Amino acid sequence: MSKVIELTKIFLKNSFSDMDLRMGVSTKSKGKYLLYAILFLYLTGIIIFLGYSILEGLIAIHQETIFVGMILFIILGLAIVQTIFSSINILYFTKDSEYLLPLPLKPYQIILARTLVMLLAEYIVIFLLGLVPLTMYGILTGAGVAYYITMILSVILLPILPVLIISTIVMFIMSFARLTKNRNRFQLIASILLLIIVIGIALSTSGMQNDISGEELAQMLVQANGMIELIKGYFPTLDFLMEALTTSSITTIVVEILKTVLITILGFIIYMFISQKIYFKGLIGNLFGGGSKKNTKKIEQKDYKNSKLYKSYIGKEFKILIRNPVFLMQCLLPAVLIPIIMVAVVVAGFNSENMKINEISQMFGSIQTNSFIVVCIILGIIQFFAMFIYISITAISRDGENAVFMKYIPVSLYKQYIYKIIPNIIMNIVTIIISLGIAQYILHLPIITLVLLFIVATIMGVLQSILMLIIDLKRPKLNWNSEYAVAKQNLNLIFPMIFAMVNIAILVGSVFLLKDINVYIGLIILGLIFAIIAIIVNKYLYNNQNKLANKIL
Repeated sequence: MSKVIELTKIFLKNSFSDMDLRMGVSTKSKGKYLLYAILFLYLTGIIIFLGYSILEGLIAIHQETIFVGMILFIILGLAIVQTIFSSINILYFTKDSEYLLPLPLKPYQIILARTLVMLLAEYIVIFLLGLVPLTMYGILTGAGVAYYITMILSVILLPILPVLIISTIVMFIMSFARLTKNRNRFQLIASILLLIIVIGIALSTSGMQNDISGEELAQMLVQANGMIELIKGYFPTLDFLMEALTTSSITTIVVEILKTVLITILGFIIYMFISQKIYFKGLIGNLFGGGSKKNTKKIEQKDYKNSKLYKSYIGKEFKILIRNPVFLMQCLLPAVLIPIIMVAVVVAGFNSENMKINEISQMFGSIQTNSFIVVCIILGIIQFFAMFIYISITAISRDGENAVFMKYIPVSLYKQYIYKIIPNIIMNIVTIIISLGIAQYILHLPIITLVLLFIVATIMGVLQSILMLIIDLKRPKLNWNSEYAVAKQNLNLIFPMIFAMVNIAILVGSVFLLKDINVYIGLIILGLIFAIIAIIVNKYLYNNQNKLANKIL
């Protein structure tokens, strides 16, 4: 066990040793801890504001325990999403793997250390998004000491099983690495295959219970805390922990926690047994299983055909994103796949044997869907998806040391900046279309409302794209030896989440200030506010285009 602890320390040191540099803070600076504290308090304040607003409304309709289910779902979803997009890279595509093979280490020791690093990295976000709102729930509902102990155990235990399951799938996929001659292509295929398998599992296990009819659902929704019963049963440990957190019986709490611990231990034993058998096979296959295929393509005269500057530049940005498996998985695909996964799960759930979409639509029929509150909720959901788009926030860093050529080509820096954010704007629009599609599928909104929602969400996406590029210009990560360091080990990636949370807070505040306003007037006001901010930020980018490039060396 001592070797596992030492390996974990080394892996963590490699991951976080240059944290200050990535944050743009001097290592010797005495104020760096104050900066981190302010950032933590800022995020905590936004989470408390949003959580309190939601919880207050749920308490008013006697559905407060749905808040617990919602937070546990968020924790589970974050664990799954983070593991999908980081497990292959952490387990197999790290530069230090080839140095570990000659050492007297057993497969389970390496895999356990890697898994611990993966879990610890996920806990940084999960603790913030889990413990803060659940603590607030305990305070507002007058929960006892047993609740807080259960809360801490739940946040620790819940992410473990999904991490083990997805990592096991990764090991099975990577065991075929030795059969390929093109490692980069296999990385891409393995990543996409992992996504397909996880989505398939999610769809096969999702959906309402088949014996729930529309009338029974309606009755359950009006019962005190009846909604909590609708979301139980999706994942074994989720079910147990939800029961433990929403009961007042000490005996039930102990039993449910023990059930969670036992199934987690069982999963861990199976995971370690499998890793001992197949982990090295995939690791060696990835490191030494052939090489990159030689490029035998002949360059012909037609390949030199003139093209528009903006088309060439934007095309170059997309090629970098698509051809590099790490950039594709970390920066591009989440923008498309996360909304699609949500849509697929919703559709699968609504179209179970006895639960048809028209019954859900009828239930919404008694609610004023074309209202300012509803459109703000839709915009908030779009902002949640937008926080996973990492194209602009890595636009400069992805070029690495080659970014300096931006200063020497005969194209103004401002034009290059705009060309670099266009892929981010395009992916924002894709996310918006998917989100509005599912909203229309459920709510049947008027066309004019959808058009205004699209315009407002697009303006917010443009603003996000410009702001994230400016942040990357001010804090570029140009000296990297692994694409994974740019796309994952980069604390700049916290800024899309901050921006999304600020926008969601603005939307919540708008609902309180303008709750009785006409939906169209409300959307126009929001659009004008974000448009004015976007124009100001764009003007700043234009006026300071040369100054912002000072850190590109």
